[in-house]
Amino acid sequence: MFQTFKTRIIFGIILMSLFVAFIPSVSAGFINVPPLIIITYPVQEENLVPNSGVLDIPLSIDFTLTGPFAKFVEQRSKFKDKALEIELKIVNTEEWCTARISNPDVKLTLQHTEPFKSRLTVAITEEAPAFLQSVVTISATSKMQSGIIFNIAEETAEFDVSFINGYWSAVSYYLPEGTTAEIGPDDTAHFPIDIENNGNGPTKVEIELLDYTKEKWAIDIDSNVSLSSPIYSNADNLKTVNLKIKQKISSDWNKERKVFGVRFTPSYLGKPDLIGQQEIIYFNVQIIGNLEEEENYFLILIIVGIILIIIISIILKRRYSQYANK
Repeated sequence: MFQTFKTRIIFGIILMSLFVAFIPSVSAGFINVPPLIIITYPVQEENLVPNSGVLDIPLSIDFTLTGPFAKFVEQRSKFKDKALEIELKIVNTEEWCTARISNPDVKLTLQHTEPFKSRLTVAITEEAPAFLQSVVTISATSKMQSGIIFNIAEETAEFDVSFINGYWSAVSYYLPEGTTAEIGPDDTAHFPIDIENNGNGPTKVEIELLDYTKEKWAIDIDSNVSLSSPIYSNADNLKTVNLKIKQKISSDWNKERKVFGVRFTPSYLGKPDLIGQQEIIYFNVQIIGNLEEEENYFLILIIVGIILIIIISIILKRRYSQYANK
């Protein structure tokens, strides 16, 4: 009989070992039931433009128990009316991105009918390449709930939340020789214009001359210029264009002064509908006469004046003489 009892004990130990082997986990005699955490969010229809505010992404957090004892724990155990706590954390972002989670402490009962609502708020700087996907990684960790027989185990899952970087236009204009020039009637005014792209994507700048008299002035400047972005290595993001202005029809010396307007319109290279801020720069040209011609002109005026004075003096003397003789 003792041998039979001993055999039963050994057989019982073997059965218990097999039972434990097929259960997800057993700790100090308690059976762990792991939760499956789920986080969903809607696809973002609008791109996030750098330095223009934040993007709020709604998050829906849910969970379900897994394993052979999941239904029993959900329906009959003491956990069915108890809230499962899940902590949300941001574990990774792009270097150009900042992010935070509102309502990071999640509480859901086993009998819940609606997911828990939270929100991920993100912002990006001008270092974010235009139209590249940015990713924020969120971890969700459930806190263990202990019972007499069953535990709802601690589980951690990670989720990627993605969105698209928008185009940020930032173009600077430098005028190393200013916006004013004095030239002779046959000379040409030269205005170098340095155009620099500081935005987050390749940019095309359209150049347009505003109203002027084409019959009287000859103007030459490139119609557009394409620039790379400084966020890329070896970027060619600064180029120089030259505005040249020459008078076609001469006018009176030192009396011809003209203001010319040039409009610059940046847009994303290949997407002309994505327009940045326009800028108009005005250039002043003063036509100066030849100094020798001016001296001759004034000399002629003096001679004519002297002649007129002599003629007037002679006429006055004659009239005076006639009056005196009477």
